[in-house]
Amino acid sequence: MSHVVVVGGGVVGICCALELLGDGHQVTVLEPGAVGEGASWASCGSIAVSEIIPLSKPGTLMRAPKWLLDPMGPLTLRGSSLVGVLPWFMRFAGNSRMSRIKAISNDISVLTLRALADIETLLAQHGLSDLLRQTPVIELYDSEQDLAHERHFHEIRRRLGFRIDEISGREAKEMEPSIAIDFACAAVFRDWRSVVDTKRFVVDLHKAFAARGGVVKPVGASAFLRDADRVAGVSTTSGEIIRGDQYVLAAGAWSKKLAEDIGIRIQLEGVIGYQTNLTDAGVAVEHGLIYAKGGFGITPYESGLAVAGSIEFAKLNAKPDWRRADILVEKARRVLPGLQTRSAERRYGRRPLTPDTKPIIGRSPQVGNMIFATGHGQLGLTLCATTGRLVKEIAGGRVPNIDMAAYRPDRF
Repeated sequence: MSHVVVVGGGVVGICCALELLGDGHQVTVLEPGAVGEGASWASCGSIAVSEIIPLSKPGTLMRAPKWLLDPMGPLTLRGSSLVGVLPWFMRFAGNSRMSRIKAISNDISVLTLRALADIETLLAQHGLSDLLRQTPVIELYDSEQDLAHERHFHEIRRRLGFRIDEISGREAKEMEPSIAIDFACAAVFRDWRSVVDTKRFVVDLHKAFAARGGVVKPVGASAFLRDADRVAGVSTTSGEIIRGDQYVLAAGAWSKKLAEDIGIRIQLEGVIGYQTNLTDAGVAVEHGLIYAKGGFGITPYESGLAVAGSIEFAKLNAKPDWRRADILVEKARRVLPGLQTRSAERRYGRRPLTPDTKPIIGRSPQVGNMIFATGHGQLGLTLCATTGRLVKEIAGGRVPNIDMAAYRPDRF
């Protein structure tokens, strides 16, 4: 088998590395940051299998101008990033037609319908099944009208095979006694799960990789070295050149720049998401919760209660705006009236988001020995094992049992 260099050791990269290692390849991972502190670190920690409706759905697009003008809204754009993201936004807007919404939802569902089974299989193989919580996730609505706005999209999900139950606010309160008493209704995503801790999830996968002979180098990729239609090596931030037979680009938000350096253009923006882990929250929560109106989630971790959300377009070198994390915590009191916030750890991460919300998975048509595994947006944790399985099949010269055209790197 070949020597595969995986650029990026986040949740997607390490799952690719584990699958490749198990398939007999020699695998080297390049990860410059602290293990487990990438994009998934600042997420809701959900295995969000029915989160298949693209962000360009009409409701989002109609409210986007108002949100973008509000620096504390759920979607915002820093002024310094405006010109750079205009091409992305033009393509994003082009995906708002209902025909595109349905087509994209179908494409994403092809991946997510297998996602939970793939994660469970991967964790079981490495003795890590305890990393997954076995409770569904509840989305809460202030009014029946709020649910009515989403019902059409729930029906799309159901037709594609996902289980969603609509319940009353009283029934939601019975399931999760700590929530406010006045929610009108809720939706229970029966297929969803949550991880017990996002950082430990990635750290433990890294440990499993190392225990089986995988190599992780604590360096970043500064550039690929291209030789005609192949990658000849990776120049690292330490000055070293790492050479392999095949390369997997799983560098998240930094994938776009690395691809451009060797003449490959992809549509991808690194959007900032925020999370606050409340280590002494003062309330007991058993299920992952989503507050529909607030655009954020609340997840019980073994280390505390996580409040996460927000989509902020900013340059890759931009510093976090911690006010956005703080406002999410304040909004979380609406969901959990007894919430205590005196002990908090704030986190942020950059999610690689494509304008059609679909990941980029597949072999590069321009550079034959490079495989893309990036652009997962808010579904990195959900699709980590599925992406790893597909990358393994592609690297091994096998044809995946799904049509990969929808995720191809050159679709833009």
